[in-house]
Amino acid sequence: MPEMGTSPRLLVSPERWARLRALPDLPLLRQAAEVLAATTDPWVADRTIPVDETAHNWHLIRARHAQTRIISLLVRYGLTGNRRYREAALDYVRDMAGWEYWSWIKWREGDPDPQAIFDLSYGENATTLAFTHDWLADELSADERALIVDTARTRALLPYLACNGTPGEEMWYYRKPDCNWNTVCNGGAGLLALALGDLAPESTPVLELVEEGVRHYFEFMQEDGAWPEGLGYWGYGHRYGYLYLLSHERATGRPHPLLERPGSRNTLRFPFLFSPHGVSAGFGDSNHFLPLPFIYAAAERYGMPEIAAEMDRRLARSPQDDEGWPSTAELLLFHPGQTAAGAEQPWPRVSVQKGIEWGYLADSWPQPSLYVSVRGGTTDAPHTHQDLTSLWVVVGDEPLIVNVTEDDYQDTTFSERRYELYEMGAASKNVMLVNGVGLPRGQVQTQAIAGPGWEGILLEATQVASVGSPVDLYARAVLMLGGKAVLVLDRVVMHHAGLGEARYHTYGRVQCRKASARLQGQAHSLHLSFAANGPAHLARSQGLPTSPSRQPDTVLRWLTDGKHREIVLATLLTPDGPGRVVLDPDRRSVLASGKGYAISLEYAEDSLSLV
Repeated sequence: MPEMGTSPRLLVSPERWARLRALPDLPLLRQAAEVLAATTDPWVADRTIPVDETAHNWHLIRARHAQTRIISLLVRYGLTGNRRYREAALDYVRDMAGWEYWSWIKWREGDPDPQAIFDLSYGENATTLAFTHDWLADELSADERALIVDTARTRALLPYLACNGTPGEEMWYYRKPDCNWNTVCNGGAGLLALALGDLAPESTPVLELVEEGVRHYFEFMQEDGAWPEGLGYWGYGHRYGYLYLLSHERATGRPHPLLERPGSRNTLRFPFLFSPHGVSAGFGDSNHFLPLPFIYAAAERYGMPEIAAEMDRRLARSPQDDEGWPSTAELLLFHPGQTAAGAEQPWPRVSVQKGIEWGYLADSWPQPSLYVSVRGGTTDAPHTHQDLTSLWVVVGDEPLIVNVTEDDYQDTTFSERRYELYEMGAASKNVMLVNGVGLPRGQVQTQAIAGPGWEGILLEATQVASVGSPVDLYARAVLMLGGKAVLVLDRVVMHHAGLGEARYHTYGRVQCRKASARLQGQAHSLHLSFAANGPAHLARSQGLPTSPSRQPDTVLRWLTDGKHREIVLATLLTPDGPGRVVLDPDRRSVLASGKGYAISLEYAEDSLSLV
């Protein structure tokens, strides 16, 4: 057990805890205090946690709601000194201790042994117990301390050791480098061991195991800190990872070597780069970035005011609710207490993120008027879709070209039939389909490219392409033209003739003409102009969402008329009035023009290299 200070020893310092009684006079914090007051009173009166018991992993959802209520009530206690909030929080802990099952997995198997598993629910419940004990340590009665310590040992620390304490027999997530389970489970156990310290003899071996487990997660991130699971799971896994590592630093008084890595610092930019204006434009499951307040704590540790400024901007525009996370309470604890307005975001306009090879193009930062994200890299990671080479287009603060994503996990979601679901397969993505299919799962090479008046991203997919005919070339280029328009250029060359189409999905209002379309959002519009190296036509159809309550997407299909060995499809997307794109297959040239730009390009005979 490392030498540690007295409680509270986790990342919320006594000074930050005492600040609750004299909050800085900031609109964001005043509003948070008001919201917290309105939400916590009903939770004191009624401890019922409504959960849909037919939902996927409902035990985890219950654990998260319990964490939200307990942490919120404790922060409300810190704000007011009113003991009824404290007593209510401890009553919820008693409820947790009495739950027969903490794990949905074991509930479905009918195995109530607490040591049969240590899964996500265990990690979240362990975190809840950790902060409860840490914040109340100096005032707990003997019975209250026994409640927390006994529950922590029997329902969390001992199960963690049973599942991960035997070398070679650890649970699958223990050293997995690219999965949120690593930090939620390891980090939750580590927080609890830090909080209890010598009160639990299991704390020392748990911390030793946790340090080995989380090391793989943080060492996996390359310098950019990009994350292959996407935006939602970045927030989930990183929240628990940073709560643990920041708490470890404060408890021991020493910098943690994992937080000294460049990727651990730069990862704080990743979710903002793929969510302009708060519009989530990432890839894979749970494409929802929430500006969770742990980001303030991490940004303060690194001295990154531009991250705090962007957090302030987004939360001022769209405040968090506490239906899933204790974000309002954590905002009051983790906010630095001063605004960082005016802090510059030194982010490149075009970038391919190292390690995962997702890319983006933006006309400016921090609030681009025209933005595109591009899916390169590999699908060899948890929570991925069949979406290689796909893209999102955001105009102002509206997503007008969207990949359709899942909004409700089913039993099939994580089964061998996952990719038959509409939301997981290529049919729901903005990709080129050849002979009716998109790219299989695999790896696409991605690189940033540039020329006079344009810059962009080239995706080379020949090695992974499988369309029923041998493929000599399969590539896509996505280009920003002077910050005015986006050009998508697709090219495939096969041994035998086949069909091709470029597919675009939208929830906007659509008007179609012969070779163009206009998408209208609430405040912004996007014009699409099409060209091909042979006869083609534009068709319109609707998507097939799995959930009967979900609005179908509109699908624009730019299709070849008949089969061809070489297919070249061009799409020009312009937010400021219609543009024009012309293909000359003999010269292998493309001309794209519109208001304020005219770009002429040529592609090579045997590739999509552009000059």
